This record gives sequence, structure tokens and C-alpha cells, in this order.
Amino acid sequence: MASTWTKLASSISQLTQRTTPPEAPRSFPTTGFSLVGQGQKVEEEELPDYVADRFYPVRLGEVFGSRYQTVAKLGFGSSSTIWLARDLRDHRYVALKVYIDSSRFHRELPLYEEMEARLETTTKPGRKNIRRLLDSFQIDGPRGRHVVLVFQAAQMSLRDMKLVFQPTGGFDEMFVKGAVEELLKALDFLHSEANIVHTDVHPGNLLLGLDSDAQLRFLEDQEFSNPVARKPVSQDRTIYLSRLMRPKAGPMLLSDFGEARSGAGPHAGDIMPIQYRAPEVIMCICWSYPVDIWSVGLTAWDLLGPKRLFTAQDEDGDMYDAAHLAELIATLGPPPAELLRRNPERTADFWDEHGNWLGLAPIPANRSLEELETRLKSPSLFIAFLRRVLTWTPEERPTAKELLQDPWLRS
Repeated sequence: MASTWTKLASSISQLTQRTTPPEAPRSFPTTGFSLVGQGQKVEEEELPDYVADRFYPVRLGEVFGSRYQTVAKLGFGSSSTIWLARDLRDHRYVALKVYIDSSRFHRELPLYEEMEARLETTTKPGRKNIRRLLDSFQIDGPRGRHVVLVFQAAQMSLRDMKLVFQPTGGFDEMFVKGAVEELLKALDFLHSEANIVHTDVHPGNLLLGLDSDAQLRFLEDQEFSNPVARKPVSQDRTIYLSRLMRPKAGPMLLSDFGEARSGAGPHAGDIMPIQYRAPEVIMCICWSYPVDIWSVGLTAWDLLGPKRLFTAQDEDGDMYDAAHLAELIATLGPPPAELLRRNPERTADFWDEHGNWLGLAPIPANRSLEELETRLKSPSLFIAFLRRVLTWTPEERPTAKELLQDPWLRS
């Protein structure tokens, strides 16, 4: 069933079509670009589980649905590639997320259809911090069908912005406060009105929004004056390098609802990036909205500094749950016995019957928040914020609405 947003967008598009004719597709350059050698892996080829045939072979200048013309590659992931496209009918830029052919079950599309009706009626300010879904369709590829989602165009993620422009440090504290505040507004809407647990909050899913299309027009024009480098893999497949642009101020947008869950739950199952996993997820305990609040704390830490708070690795670089729990103990203190009783079988993997740590991984020394936070001149309010958020027991974490009044954010 079409969402309220889809119906509204369709009505606006029909009105636009009556007054403004569609744009003609542009012919993109076929020469003037450098070629990457066949022996060098680039972009999605560097993914550990990359299989070329699973990805739709998007071409620059290709028109999807007689409407969306790709003008630049923006990025990639294990299940999709992301492209800047020109909406020839509605005369605007959009982002196309082209999934691999094996992504047959999509949580993102039904979650958006469920959420859009509430986005249209809510008065919560966080509605402006959710990246909007504009359209969706399927296309036939060489090996199967691919789902394509059309999103509101945006700038780069805060993770990529940090990697490119702050490679040895972190962002200014005021910038981080602003980003966290807008993230909390988005989560307040998701948790209290849309009844959605995002489960995948981290800087890679926080995008800088746009106040104007001018920056995107620059990316498109760059393809004509300085075509991007690419690697021809076969007659039908070319891998393009992603375009970067210098970011400008804009609203923060929470994106990627591919692992989100509908309803308060409690839910079960493996979620969250490994280093971001909340204690209840590591311990295979049912979870709900507080997993997103845990991620807010780790997101704030990652944006401020060069290193993650928890690595889930031991001294040899091996990643496993015991090493992760050992870091949590070193930083937060031992878990409460009540939490360990929620899943005795899982608890027995790491603690004895008296609640003593079995030592499957050494508990690191000098890992308190006070010892680890060295970047801020006056870190006390930030550390107090983290202590509210990073708690073993999920019920002790404040809601997004409550955190919006935290002294660190208000100072």
C-alpha cells in the first residue's frame, strides 16, 4: 500500500508535470578519464565478501525508470551502491540506493511506509532529522532483480567527513553537541511516535543534509570537466570511484533503516556493529529502544576523538565477546547480578556461579572514562553524560527526550 508521503509526492509530481516539461538526459563523457589497473582492487571490490555479479552494474549517465539519471557515485556497502541522480521529471537531485540481487527481504521499505504517515502528522522537531524516502522500484540485472530506493539527497556521512577532514583527531565539541542533539531529536520521534528501534546508530549513518542543490550541481558538472577515474572490469561492468565534496553546514539526517525493528518489543536477535553492541545484545538478552541510546554515547565519543571507546579486541587484535565484555568491565565496573540472571546460560560462558569473571580475556588496566578522555579541557559534563548513557542495565538509560535536557548538551 502506498504511503501518505508517496501519494503526496505523486500528486506534487503530477502538478509539476503539467507546468514544467521533463529534462532531457545529458550525454556523459566517454573519454578523458584515467583507468585503474586490473590488478588493483577499488571501492566495493575491497569488501571481504564481494561477488561482482551480485551488484547491479550501474553506469554513469544511466537513466532508471525513464526518470532518474545517475551523475556521480557517492559510496557503497556490502549490500548496495549509492548514486547521486538527477530527477529529470521533478528537476531535483536524489540519491539512489541500488541493492544487490540477493537482498530479497527489505526491512527498510516497509519501515519507511509505516513511518511516513507519522512524519506527515507529527509536530516533533526530529521529523526534519529523518532522511526521507521518495520512491522505490525494481530493475532487472544480469543475474536477477534489484530493489532501488530513492532518497532525499544529502552530503557525506559524519564518519566519512571525519576520515577525510579530521583523520588524526575528532570534531570540535560544539559541532558534536549539535550533531548529538539532532540525533536525539530523531530518536525521540522514532521511539515515542513511530515506535521504531533503529539498531544501527553510528557516525556512518548520520548524514549532513543540504540547504541547496548547488553543491550537487557542482558534482555533476565535475563529471564533464574532470571525469572520475574508473576500472572497466568487463564489457558490461565498470567500477567508478566515488565523488567527494567539501561539506557545508546542513541539518543532520539519520539514515539507513535496513536493520530497524517495528515496535517496542522486546526484540531478540543479533544487531548493531560489533564495537557498538550494547551489553544486552552481547549477552543475548531481549532488547528495545535503549540499544539506540547506548549507541548515542558511543557515537558522541567517536565524533570527539580519534579512537573508539570499545574495540572488542584483545592485545593481539583478536575480536571476540569476552574481550568486549572485559573492556566494559574495565570502563563501567562489573555488571549487576540482576542483569546476569536474565540469561544464565550465556552468563555461564563468562562468569562462574558466584559472579566471578572467568578470565577468558584479561580485564585491561587504566580504562576508566576519566583516564581515556584526554581531548577536552573540561570533560566532566561529557563524562557525566556518558555515564548516564553507557549503563549495563538498559532500563537505567534515559530516553532520548530526557537526554535532550542533559547539562552537557545545554552547557
